[in-house]
Amino acid sequence: MSTREDEVVEIVLYDRAVEVAKLMLGELNDVRRIFPEDYQKLPRKNLKAGIDDIKRKWREIQKFCRKNFKGVSPEAIAELYEPLYEHGGKYRLPLIDFIRIVGEPLEGVLRGAPLHSTVSLSPWGLRFEYPEMHLERDVAIAHNNVVKTKQEIDEIEARKPSWPDAKRQEDQLAKTTSEMKYNMRMCLIGCFNLVEAYVNGIAWQYVNKKGTSHLSDNQRKLLEGDQTPILDKLTKIPKIIKESESSPLTKDKPPLSEFRDIIKPYRDSIVHASPYSAPKKFGGYDKLSKIYDLKFDIVKKAVDLSFEIISQIHRYVGGNGESPEWLPTRRSDGLLGV
Repeated sequence: MSTREDEVVEIVLYDRAVEVAKLMLGELNDVRRIFPEDYQKLPRKNLKAGIDDIKRKWREIQKFCRKNFKGVSPEAIAELYEPLYEHGGKYRLPLIDFIRIVGEPLEGVLRGAPLHSTVSLSPWGLRFEYPEMHLERDVAIAHNNVVKTKQEIDEIEARKPSWPDAKRQEDQLAKTTSEMKYNMRMCLIGCFNLVEAYVNGIAWQYVNKKGTSHLSDNQRKLLEGDQTPILDKLTKIPKIIKESESSPLTKDKPPLSEFRDIIKPYRDSIVHASPYSAPKKFGGYDKLSKIYDLKFDIVKKAVDLSFEIISQIHRYVGGNGESPEWLPTRRSDGLLGV
């Protein structure tokens, strides 16, 4: 026969599990207090009635658990209660820790979120956050702003205004042109950042799953080193992950040769702005001209190249689908889906 203490432990366990699950569903605005001392003085009949009620609620919550996780228990869900309560109903933890505590989310729940994701629990529900998600949105937003401002400029130029009219519109045209140039620079930089984040992410995932004890020193440095040149990462890391002698990309063939010749020089010129020319071993180009002469066609090409590089590696290393689920697609109007 169970004791009062056993009954209190049981009701607290299930009550916490239901509370956390409801927060994951986005059904709560806050996490209420659920601690053993709050139940100790309740009459025995109230405790038993409470256990029956909370177990019924848990059975309803189990549908959510079965749809979202590979086997989960009330004990696992309840383990997240105290950090959630301590942080006011908002708590973030690495996905690998979430998997260890709660269980592995089903593929449809992750929606392409990689293993290095951070799990966010809040009144907004269960969400996943990762660098690639933020960076692809940077690219999409900057690109779409470029398209919109270019359309405004094209419309003004198509009207072929007289000099007096053109001068009256000078301030607005200058502002729109500045916005377009700003977004072109941000989009170009974003393309480079997104590609680098992606290849770093798949390297981390490989190391986390398989370790590095079977790899050479050079391979370990490639996977773990921040100083490795981006072109080396893009050609060599996929081979390590695939355990193959061949690579999906080579430095002298598109799309990687174009990444080298288009995205990288423009990105380096913007990030490392200087009146000096680039060293001869990197092409000896005029850095300032790369900033001044950046055009819409270059930015559009940069987006297409970065997406193609990511997609080719994704397919090569065995990812689901033609490209990562989080990668934006170009709509019929030329804009990227955000």
